[in-house]
Amino acid sequence: MDDDHDFLQVIRDLFVAWSENVWQVYCAESADEALEILGTRKIDLIVVDVNMPVLDGIQLIRILNRRYPQLKKAIITGFATEEKRSACLTEGAELFIEKPHSAEGLKSVFTVLHELVSWTPQEGFQGVLRQVGLYDVIQMECLGRNSSILEIHNQQIQGRIYIEDGRIVHATAGDMVGQGAFQKLLSLPSGKFQMQPFESPSEHTIEGQWEFLLMEAARMHDETVSQVLTTKIAAKPELLPAAKTSTAVSGFPVRIAETLICSGQGDVLYAWQCPDVNARVTLLQHIAQQTTRLGQLLPLGSLDRLEIQLATGRVVAQAKPDRMILVHTATGDDKT
Repeated sequence: MDDDHDFLQVIRDLFVAWSENVWQVYCAESADEALEILGTRKIDLIVVDVNMPVLDGIQLIRILNRRYPQLKKAIITGFATEEKRSACLTEGAELFIEKPHSAEGLKSVFTVLHELVSWTPQEGFQGVLRQVGLYDVIQMECLGRNSSILEIHNQQIQGRIYIEDGRIVHATAGDMVGQGAFQKLLSLPSGKFQMQPFESPSEHTIEGQWEFLLMEAARMHDETVSQVLTTKIAAKPELLPAAKTSTAVSGFPVRIAETLICSGQGDVLYAWQCPDVNARVTLLQHIAQQTTRLGQLLPLGSLDRLEIQLATGRVVAQAKPDRMILVHTATGDDKT
């Protein structure tokens, strides 16, 4: 974007030629024209002149940060100063370039811009929802008052969560829309997600503060987990821990002494032979807190479970956001 028509034509012809016709270059002589192009085409990089009439380059960068957070932005100017450089980079521009006065200079500018366009450290966010933390991603977007679209999918369903100026305004999940779709997406046990540039949804179906929306989604998820576990236990009671034995290393038979299953919030879903349920729940909650701290201090991956070796048995504890499990096995001569 530049108000110098002749400069734009030169830039366009040279950049297309140097890219061997791979680049598609669109020219705009004002902020209005630039925004119109961005609204109708998928653009990877915008190069903006600082000194523009009506709306200058720095003001446009601010707007682009809100509307198109994934768009790469470069500033070019014929009157470079440290003050302008600092202001542009602070506002989110990846590059600040002084206009060259030769063909060699323009080729250097093209090379730098080509590297910027080609550099993609990670396309959006991708990962297993249970491990990466979809709740955390949404929280960061809302706290930053960002505008973005969070695309989520797995083998069964695909959906979108629309965040506008830090507010959750719309969600779709298959044929569902609104808060039900939002809760459905946050209840998925696994899948992939990535951030997309914001586009205003056709309708706003969600209202309320994002904190309460996340809390309600978490509550609904815990209830779903509880119902699933209850249904499985009712359908196949033979899957419940029983006083069956297996062979231990020491030669003594091993039996399950107690089992506890509870939600991530500590609500008891199933308890068998637990002498003190509250103490076991407190232990699991303490383990969950400590594993979170360890994960922050030692970035070596998630801690899947904790095994405690007793004199005549073993306790295995697993603490995850959606459930916590404790199983105590004892050798045949252990009566505790």
